[in-house]
Amino acid sequence: MIIKLAKIISCSSEHPSYPASNLLQRNSKTSWRVAKPGEMLGTVIFELAESCCITGLDIGNYRSCVVIVSASTSSEPDVWTPVANHQFMTNDEAANGKFKDQVEIFTKKELNPDTVKMKFDRVKVTCMQSANLKELFGLTFITFKTEVVVDLGLDVFGRFKLKQPEEDNGRSPATDFKHKYLKMVVEKKTDYRGELISKIKETGMNNFVKRQEENREPAKRPLLEKLEAGKSEEVFGSKNKDDEKVGNERPVKRTPFGDVVPTTSSKENEMDEKDARKNGARNRNPRNGCSSPADNSSSKGNANKRKLDCSRCQDKSEYEVCENCGKLPESKQTKRPGNVVKKNGVRPEKAEKLFSKLFEGVSFSLSGYVHPQRDEIRRKALDMGARYVADPNTSNKKCTHLICAFKNTPKYQQLKGHSKIVTHSFIEDAYREKTRFPWRRYALDGKDKAEPESEEEITGSSSPPRETNVYEQDTDSDSYY
Repeated sequence: MIIKLAKIISCSSEHPSYPASNLLQRNSKTSWRVAKPGEMLGTVIFELAESCCITGLDIGNYRSCVVIVSASTSSEPDVWTPVANHQFMTNDEAANGKFKDQVEIFTKKELNPDTVKMKFDRVKVTCMQSANLKELFGLTFITFKTEVVVDLGLDVFGRFKLKQPEEDNGRSPATDFKHKYLKMVVEKKTDYRGELISKIKETGMNNFVKRQEENREPAKRPLLEKLEAGKSEEVFGSKNKDDEKVGNERPVKRTPFGDVVPTTSSKENEMDEKDARKNGARNRNPRNGCSSPADNSSSKGNANKRKLDCSRCQDKSEYEVCENCGKLPESKQTKRPGNVVKKNGVRPEKAEKLFSKLFEGVSFSLSGYVHPQRDEIRRKALDMGARYVADPNTSNKKCTHLICAFKNTPKYQQLKGHSKIVTHSFIEDAYREKTRFPWRRYALDGKDKAEPESEEEITGSSSPPRETNVYEQDTDSDSYY
């Protein structure tokens, strides 16, 4: 509801053509402006038709930078309480002449919350503009609003007629109805988890008590009862007398479960037999198969005869005494890789060359590789003494090795059957290990790799670096084929 303005109490400045009384007419198209340019402040004080709360405000600005609205009462006219404060434009905009006649609407939320519930009968409006002193400023209109609460005296709530409140009850009919309705509604139970946990505990305890009260019979163990009664034969079966005796017809002690209990006497006998064997082996010459000088000649002949006729010595190890003849078997010479002798009687030795001449006599070409890997493979091969052929053929520019990335390249089809076709690992492994390996290990074709190797490994010793810079040499024009 719009608050009616009764009159203007005072005005600090007004233009003759635009007086402050224009603000009392809400439908007027005119405005209020200050008297002359150069003024920086203008104030208008209104008197309201009745004392009421200000809950809304509409301001139509005219070239003012800041508008401040405050209110007071007739009992305390000099105590002004701020209601609203708004900046419509900045000083820079006003100095540059960028004026905008804006309208700002203030609701109950935008106003000072402390003054919404207070009643006033006087309002003061202050307009300020100090940036541009050549312009007149003021307000186009201003409207004050308030909320009206109408009590129709109805005692109905929807289609229900409310009961009249009792004399001693100070609550309203709507509040009484609310309290009565809440008493009728039963509160819903929401603690289902607690009830479930308590129910589980109660059920578990009841089941435990029932199991304790039951008279359960102990489990029957017939085998254990027979063993305790001394009837082990019924459990493990009858035992043979031969199994119960070992060595010098001594009975074997067993556990109730049939396990043999070892005796100290058997262990001592075994130790005595081992010591006797060791002493006998020391008194004999193990390699010649002859007895010691203390033996007589007849024992020598018999021992040699037993040694020649003994076939068990062949199955024994070199350091185990034969039970038949009592001798150690003849030593067997094991063949070692270093003792292999060629037919001409010369032992083969691993060839050795300087690292810079490791690939001497090798001419190679590349196919299927691109830079920078192509240059890296080529550099390593040249460091080891190989010769590079840029455009090989089968007539005058022959190459012994073709370093190929994959099959069916143009060079692969051209040199197949004329050159040794290998992968780049042939160069890189030799460069890393300083050893020239047989080429068939790195053959690109599976058939060539399956054939036996016909080359020997050549070890490369340390050598001074090459004087020529391989990167300055011209490479072939084709970088892939």
